[in-house]
This record gives sequence, C-alpha cells and structure tokens, in this order.
Amino acid sequence: MSDEDLFSEDEDVLSGDQDDARRRRRRIALVPGIVIQVLKWTGVILAAIIFIVTVVVITMNIMLDRRPEAQTRVPATDAYQPRRPPMDWYAVMGEGETLRGSTNDEPRRTFIVRPHVGYPQDRGALLSELTARRIEIREIISLYFSSRRAAELQGAENRERVKRELRNKINDILIEGRVQEVAFDEYQIVEF
Repeated sequence: MSDEDLFSEDEDVLSGDQDDARRRRRRIALVPGIVIQVLKWTGVILAAIIFIVTVVVITMNIMLDRRPEAQTRVPATDAYQPRRPPMDWYAVMGEGETLRGSTNDEPRRTFIVRPHVGYPQDRGALLSELTARRIEIREIISLYFSSRRAAELQGAENRERVKRELRNKINDILIEGRVQEVAFDEYQIVEF
C-alpha cells in the first residue's frame, strides 16, 4: 500500500463523515422544508378563496343594482293584498243625476256616467273642498270623456285606466287632501 492509498482512504473516511453530516442536515432541514411547503400552499389556497369571494360579492352587487325589484317583488295574490279602510263617498252629480255627453268618435257615441269620489273618512275639510269644486270636477270628467273615443273607454282594462286618470286629474286641483278612488254607479257608452 502506498502513501497515496493511505491518504485516499482517509479522504474516503472524511468524505463518508461529511456525507453523514450532510444527510443529518438534510433530515433536519427536511422538516422546515415541509412546513414551508405547507405554509406556501395554504397561502395560495387562502388567496384563491379571497379572490373568488371578492368576485362573487362584486358580481352580486352589480346584478342587484340592475334589478332590485326582482328581489323584493311579492307576487300579487289576494292573500298579499292590503285591506283598505272604509271610505266616505261623494256623489259628484248629486243623487240620481247622471253626466251625459258625446265621445270623440265619428259617428258620435253617447256616454252616460254617474261618478263618485272616495276619500278617507273624517275629512271634513276635503268634503268641503269637493263640494266647493263640484262644478270643476264635473267639467274635468265631462272633458275627459268628450276627448276620448269609445274604444278607449270600453272594456274592463280601459275602465280601470279611466278611473285612475280621473283620480289623478281631480287630485291635481285639490288642496285639502287626496281622493283615493273614483267609482261609477253607471258607466255606459251607447250609439247615438
């Protein structure tokens, strides 16, 4: 055995000791490496969840801003209809009288109506104003019917529209309160 061989064996022994030391270091470093990997993936997953939640919240806010009535609308059925308190009624024409005139048709047709105005109970000031404005209210109703064609006045849908529009026109001239309803005892559109 030569001297070189002896030294090489020492190097092998030293290199073997170094390998063992490296392996021990790797084992010691392996545990923190796993912890670092777990923490890294946990951070990535949390960031993804935060991103997804943010996108969903922003999207829902945008959708709700565009159609808020779709989320709050209650189906219109009899069970959900609010009950109205009883009203007092004012006969615009007086008892037994009717309002007659002709429509805006060719050939003209005759309208015969007996309108009543409903208002909240115990409103003496409003009743006084309705009485004082009786002539104006008759004129509003007469002009309304005279300016319409029979096709615009006949039928259930048109009758409801007429009542709504007349209520709005009457409320435009009132000071002491608001009329809640317009109703007709008689409502006819007949050929001349």
